[in-house]
This record gives sequence, structure tokens and C-alpha cells, in this order.
Amino acid sequence: MPEAHSNPEHVDVLIVGSGPAGSTYARVVADARPDVSILIVEAGPRLRGTLGEHTSNMSPDDRRISQRLAQGPDAGVDRPPPHPALSETDGQARTAPFIFPGLFPIGDGAAMPGEFGLPAAAMSTGVGGMGVHWSASTPRPSGSERNPFIPSAELDSLYDQAEGLLGVSKDLRGDDEMLATLRDLVAAEFDSDAPGASPVGYMPLAIGRRGNELQVSGTSVILGDLADRVPRFSVRPETLARYILTEGDTAVGALLEDRMTDSAYEVRAERVVVCADSLRTPQLLFASGVRPTALGHYLNDHLQMTALVKLDPANVRKWPTPESPSIVGSVLIPFVDGIRPMQGQLIPLSRTGAGFHLLPESMAGAGAEEIAILAWYGAKDIQVGDAVEFDESRADPYGMPAMIIHYTLTDADRRVIELMRANMARCAEVVGSLIAEPTLAPGGSSLHYQGTIRMGPNDDGTCVCDTYGRVWSRTHLYVGGNGVIPTSTAANPTLTTVALAARAAARLAADLSA
Repeated sequence: MPEAHSNPEHVDVLIVGSGPAGSTYARVVADARPDVSILIVEAGPRLRGTLGEHTSNMSPDDRRISQRLAQGPDAGVDRPPPHPALSETDGQARTAPFIFPGLFPIGDGAAMPGEFGLPAAAMSTGVGGMGVHWSASTPRPSGSERNPFIPSAELDSLYDQAEGLLGVSKDLRGDDEMLATLRDLVAAEFDSDAPGASPVGYMPLAIGRRGNELQVSGTSVILGDLADRVPRFSVRPETLARYILTEGDTAVGALLEDRMTDSAYEVRAERVVVCADSLRTPQLLFASGVRPTALGHYLNDHLQMTALVKLDPANVRKWPTPESPSIVGSVLIPFVDGIRPMQGQLIPLSRTGAGFHLLPESMAGAGAEEIAILAWYGAKDIQVGDAVEFDESRADPYGMPAMIIHYTLTDADRRVIELMRANMARCAEVVGSLIAEPTLAPGGSSLHYQGTIRMGPNDDGTCVCDTYGRVWSRTHLYVGGNGVIPTSTAANPTLTTVALAARAAARLAADLSA
């Protein structure tokens, strides 16, 4: 254990990680207890613009600079922007995973020989975390996707709260005739699969408008005016948490490293919260000797398939003009237990609020308004052996124990993949035709890793924390992020992550008051 400093800094709440979960903890605690001191530490730098601003809202130059800054060990590397034609056309997984600008890959340990692995898994290191890069999709899970350990009515209330924190809008379509036409066609095809289940609709998005321009909600929206109205709140960038300090079984702070000076120092805290992400949170706990049986296990990432569709001209409306309000929307085909263990989206490029830069040169120009993306996520068969493990004999670029991913597909997963392929073909047929066959993306492509610090109602070896994010083996130590989600899901996880972090933060604030 590192030697304690004689006069360490002291705060009430120390939060490791500045993404949506860490920022939700800070916001909810500060709203309940504006008198307490809250420090968020972030291993990466502060980016351009408002604290935690989404890169989509920045000028092109600021966006490029911020993305390069957030790439951790790959900082300064120029990555090509995404476009929908990223995959091969042979229906197989790509051998060269795509890494988005602003992110960096795990490296050599991402896929073990003979395993599916997570070769496309990637992370971001900068103030705001993944909340400055995410797609802003915020569907509510349904059926078995929902957390079974929280009463249903309470969970719905938490989702309401999370939608408020994220600035979710359920109607940015402006009564768009094209989106309504596509939704009606897809609903006629799929709603009969499961009468009474969640119907085909539109994807809720954490996006707002400023005049005619779209504004994507980033971590800045969660934080709001916290820095201005709470005098004892602060965010400290370029600060790596190396070790959680404990006395007996109680977390009392962390050993931090100033990455600009390479100097180490302690911060003591009444409560410690780790929201570093689904891979680096278990890494920090492991490095700190906090190693419950389930730590890193039950790793869960959506099965992802994509395809391009050429829409029937009868279903197409002209691309919105630059002078008109941006239209953004997509058709959502929801998860249905036992019938459709997947979530589908039909996304017309002309309704993404983006321009032709999304298209490869071969598809730009005339006819581009006829292109749509099929983006589908399948629910993964959760296994205890799917895990991120840590090798103390090797270090990652930050000097932490190197990650090793074990991740395999089961027969159930393969059945989901084939059903997803068939449903994507059905979707394409009712609105137009496939340009290429649906492609299974490499493991990790969804960037939605879950389960590695999963919650549960009892300390039975299958979970890391209780339903309030409190680590079983330590008092005053909390966790948050996608990793706490205990279920197999197809829905994008950010809304759930914020909802669970809000619940945990409210309990933390109440405990501080005691």
C-alpha cells in the first residue's frame, strides 16, 4: 500500500471518471447537498468549449483538436471520420476494426486466439468521457432487459429523471412525412410478431435545438451550472487514480498522479466513487486489491450488425435545405422477449441532421437521399467466463495492470445473429432493398460494454455491488457506469447508466447527511 502523506487534501466525495455516470453522481449529490465538497478526477485533458461539451456541437477545428486530445496514448493521431460503408459485404466480421475519432483501442489483449474477443473495443480519456462522443440514443429497455432488482415503478421514475438529466427529446422530427411513412411500413411488418408488446416507433434522442441547429447533449448537460453554483465542486483533469486507499474495509480516498508532473499525492474522502468505465473501473479496483469474485466477469457487449439500404423512391423526400430546421429521427424496432431478442434501427441519412460527409465518395451526390442505415443490436448470452482480466506482470500505457479480454459466442448468440440477419432483410424489403448483405461487426464495436461491476441484491459471488452501487467488500466505496447493468440488453445503455447512478447518488447524499 502506498505511503500516506502527512497532510493529504480532503474532500467529502471523490469521483474517479468524468463521464455520464461520474457527472450524474456529482450533479445529484450536489443538488441534495450543495454544502459538500466534490472533486472529480479525470485521467485525460480538458477539451475545447464548455466543460463536457459534446464534440458534435464544436466547430470543425475544435472538434478535431478535442478528438485528438481524448485519444489517450494515441493522442495526436488523426482518425478518419465514420461513414456508413464501414463494413465488408460478405456478411462476415471485419478483420480491421474501425476506431472512431476521439477513442483508442485496448491493444494486444483485446482478443485471445480462437475467441471472438473485443478487437473493436475502445475508450476515451478526456473531461466528459464517452459523453462527449456518444450517439445520444436513449431508448428505455423493456422486458428482461429491465433491472429486476429495482421495483418497476421506481425504475420508471428513475428513467424520467435520467431523461431530464440528459435533455432527452422524444420529438425532433417536426412531423416529418418521410419518417412517418417509414415507421408505418416497418410497423406493419413487425408489430404483428408480438401483439401487445412495445410497438415500432421512433428512437428517443438526447438532442435539442438552438435555432435551426441541433445540439447534442453531452456531459455538459448533466453537469449544467454546477461549477457556478456549487463553490466546493471541481473537476481536475490530467489526474490518474492509481489506487483506492483503505483503512480496514473502509475506502478513505485515493492515491492520485498528476500526469503533467508525474507527482503522486493522496486525496482523502468520506466517500469514493469509481466511474472510470466498464473496463477501467474493474482495473482500478483490481489494482487496489479490491477483488470480489465477480470483478470483471459477465462482460456483455451487444452483438452488432449493420447494412446499407436503398430506399424505394416512393418513400423518399428531399434532403432538408440548410435554411430549414434540421430533422433528426430514426425508426426503432424494439426488443421483445422470446420473439425478437434485439433492437433495430432504420436511419435515413437525410434525417440524421448531418451532411454528405457521412457518405463515402462513391455514394455522394445524386441519389444520396435514398440511402438509409440499418443498425441492429442483439442481446448477448451472458457467461461468467466472458471477462476482462488483468495481468500484473505487464502494464498498459498508463502503468496500470494490462487488460486481457476473454469473450466467446455461444450457440444462442449464433441463433440471435441469424435472426437479426433475417429481420434486417425483412426491414429492408418493406422500405426498399439491401445494397449489401448485413455484416456482423467485430466484438466491441457497439462500445456498450456492461456487466463487469454488475449489481445484485445479495453478496453471492455473482455481483460486485448492491443495487445502490456500493461495493460489497468495502464500505464507502461506490461504482457506476455501464458495467453495473446486470441484464442482457439490446437497448443503448446510457439512459440506464444515468438512472442507476442517480439512484446511487441519492443514497450516497443521504448517507452523508446521517
